[in-house]
Amino acid sequence: MSAVTLMAPSSASAAASGSWTYVSQQECTFNKAETNRSSTERAVAFGKAQVQAWKSAASGNCRQVNQRPAGFLMASADLYKWNDQLRGWQLCRTSGRVTNSAAASQLEATVRLTADAMPCGNGWYGTVAGGWQFSAVNRAWVGGTVWSGSQLFTADPQPDAPAPPAWSGADGIIARA
Repeated sequence: MSAVTLMAPSSASAAASGSWTYVSQQECTFNKAETNRSSTERAVAFGKAQVQAWKSAASGNCRQVNQRPAGFLMASADLYKWNDQLRGWQLCRTSGRVTNSAAASQLEATVRLTADAMPCGNGWYGTVAGGWQFSAVNRAWVGGTVWSGSQLFTADPQPDAPAPPAWSGADGIIARA
């Protein structure tokens, strides 16, 4: 399996990445993770997960959207904050796991926050996005998790972004235990 990773550098407004977390000859799962401030409501921030279901087409694997019945897509967004004193990432908020209530080829889970008063204080935040689709072929949930990268939420100047969590691979995919 080859992984394609899309990453956006930490900027003034967003950290994002996406990767194939499951690829087979029949179906594929793509996950996106984002930590961002709203472009329309500057006081709103969020950690977002998006899962996309794809399937094989005549042009190759992972080329056609895969419309999944209700309950066949699952997503979760876990928002982490860098703890400078402990030198590690700590879970701040979670969306919990959500499933699609109607037929869909993609699903989002979001942790909405107030950027002016971040729930775990000012500092560096990042999102672990989980996304899975139920595979009728495998009779199992297939997909995984990706790391968004880090995003600074503060008015004060800060040092460079902290290193990604040790459990996040160079491609952004979260290593399975």
